Amino acid sequence: MMETKNQQGDPVDWWFIYKTPEHTGAKSNKGFDFFYFDPDSGVLALSPIGLDQDNQALNHTLTGIFNAPDSAGYLVYNDEHVDKEQNKSEKGHCKGILAFDKASDSALFLLHSTPRFPANKEFTLPDDEAIYGQTFICISLPGYQTANQIAQQMLSQQNPQILIESSRIPSSLPDDEPLSLLFHGTGVNELKQPSTLRFKSKGGKAFALIAKSRKWGEDFWLDLVSPELKCDLVVETWRRGTVTPLQDDRSKEFDEDTLSLGFKVGSSLTYEWPYTKDHAKWAVALKNSTSSLPWVCVADLNRMVSQEKRGGASLCFQEPRLWEALKDAEEKLHQLRNL
Repeated sequence: MMETKNQQGDPVDWWFIYKTPEHTGAKSNKGFDFFYFDPDSGVLALSPIGLDQDNQALNHTLTGIFNAPDSAGYLVYNDEHVDKEQNKSEKGHCKGILAFDKASDSALFLLHSTPRFPANKEFTLPDDEAIYGQTFICISLPGYQTANQIAQQMLSQQNPQILIESSRIPSSLPDDEPLSLLFHGTGVNELKQPSTLRFKSKGGKAFALIAKSRKWGEDFWLDLVSPELKCDLVVETWRRGTVTPLQDDRSKEFDEDTLSLGFKVGSSLTYEWPYTKDHAKWAVALKNSTSSLPWVCVADLNRMVSQEKRGGASLCFQEPRLWEALKDAEEKLHQLRNL
C-alpha cells in the first residue's frame, strides 16, 4: 500500500514541509529544522525532530516507498544527477517521486525542490543543499490510475529526468502504460500548449497540477499559474540571473516576489532568512478585489527568464490555514523589523 505518512508514521491524506536554511532560528540549526503541516494538525508548526532524524514524515514516507513489495514501483526524478555528466538540459526542471502499487490500487505523489535527492535510495539531503530553504509536498492519491494520469501529463509537459538507479517498476507493468513509458524514456511528446490536470487526493482534497513544457516559452508563474487560478500571486523561488517582470502584456495578473521570510515560534524564537538563502518554490494568492480564494502553490520552477525554456509544474490547492501561515511569514519579517 502506497501511502503518505505523517510525523508519527501513520497514514495521512497529505502533508507540506518547509525546511529552513542553516543557522536560522539558532546557530545550532544545521539546516534540518523544518515546519510541518497536514490536514489533521491544521497548523504550520516547527517540528521537534529534524529532517536528519528518522522519526519524521519525510523519512516515514520514503521508507514506505523504498521498502514496498515487488508489486509496487516508484519513479524518482530530478533535474540534477549526483553525476553531473548525466544531466540532460532538455529535460524538465522538476523534482519528485511518483510511487504506485497496482495490486493494492494505491499511489502517492511527492513534489519537492531539493537537487540530487533522493539519490540511490538514500534519505539524506545533500550537504550543500541543507544550507538552503526547501519545500516538499506529498499527497496520497485515490488510486493507481491517478498516478498514470500524472505520468501522462509528464510525458507531454514536464519531461522529467528519471533517476533510473533510484527508481523501480514491477515486471508486471504493461509496456504501453504511461508509468512504464516514463521510466523507459519513451513516448515523450512535449506539447507547446500547457495543461492543467485536476485530481483529488485519497481523502477528497482538490488539487490542480499546472504544467508546461520547454516549448511554451512564456513565464510560468505570471503567464500560466496566475491566469489559471485567476488571481495575483506572491511568489518565493530561487532567484539567480535575469528575473521575470511583475507584469507583462500577456497576462492581466500581477505577481510579486518574496524577498525575505520570518516564522515566529513562541515569544522568543524567530526563523528568518532572505531569498538568497531559499531554494524553495511556492506561491500564495494575493487576496484583493478580483480574488479572495486561499490558493497555495508548491512547485519546481523558479521565477526566472531561463526557466521559460524548461518544463515543470506546480501543485495548487486551497487551504486557508496554510495560506495564512505562509502569507504571515512573508509579511511578518517586515513587521518584526519595524518594532
